[in-house]
Amino acid sequence: MAAADVVVTGLGLLTPAGATVEANWSALCAGESLAAADPHLDGLPVDFSCRVRDFDAEAELGRARARRLDPPARFAIAAARRAVAHAGLDHRSWEGDRVGVVLGVGSNSLDTYGAAFGHLGAAEPERVSPLALPRSVPNMVAAEVAMDLGAGGPNFTTASACASGTTALGIARDLLRSHACDIVLAGGSESGCSPMSATCFARMRALSRRRQCPRLASRPFDAERDGFVLGEGAAVFALERRSTAQARRAPVLAMLRGYGASCDAHHPVSPHPGGDGIARALRAAIDDGDCVPAGVGQ
Repeated sequence: MAAADVVVTGLGLLTPAGATVEANWSALCAGESLAAADPHLDGLPVDFSCRVRDFDAEAELGRARARRLDPPARFAIAAARRAVAHAGLDHRSWEGDRVGVVLGVGSNSLDTYGAAFGHLGAAEPERVSPLALPRSVPNMVAAEVAMDLGAGGPNFTTASACASGTTALGIARDLLRSHACDIVLAGGSESGCSPMSATCFARMRALSRRRQCPRLASRPFDAERDGFVLGEGAAVFALERRSTAQARRAPVLAMLRGYGASCDAHHPVSPHPGGDGIARALRAAIDDGDCVPAGVGQ
């Protein structure tokens, strides 16, 4: 079955740029910088980040549920709901056991872990929340989405650092190709703005330290780049086989033509100087999608 048979029919975004596709596109086109001072990081070597704005978790999820979940799960549920609505799907009437959820999650939120270890360090085990584990283990992000939408198909998270969300899309594509699912909600969710994350990345010298002007800190292709900026948010795609989408006359937003993955097998955080791993992944994606890049002969 050709890779072009897997299509995107819905998209849900919840990022520092906004809670809608339109808001995110507008900010992207305007080149808007979203890094700003973060009061939750006061006193740390790096005290700015890109946090989600304009999102009231209690209003969207209910007070009790919002308080029970860590940010990555809240973001993922909100983004998944938006993707389902955008695709014109109705979770109340779909065949739930044919709907899968695959989400990339690098580490989940470290806030809950930090609080729990703080109580243990203070010899106060009785103060550790019984929700500490279900709130913080990465797989619960996808599980919470499934419980919210009644998706009873394959459900798991992928954890491949910065490639976690892309890995999730590749696996979702395979689930659809094999007919294990008819719909897969795939993407990623993360909240990397905890004091623990900020401290660890700062100690690794991985973060930009442009504290005097955070809005100029994120500059990935600049010769004077001094690190990245912490952020958070979620993006979820509603993926289907093209035949399924056509049968229900759903608009096709894009086609997932090819996917490739590789490993540098070189260093925990630095890419291989020769870039061979990236090249192998790109070649695999081109071959998988039977694509010919512009300017390349047949």
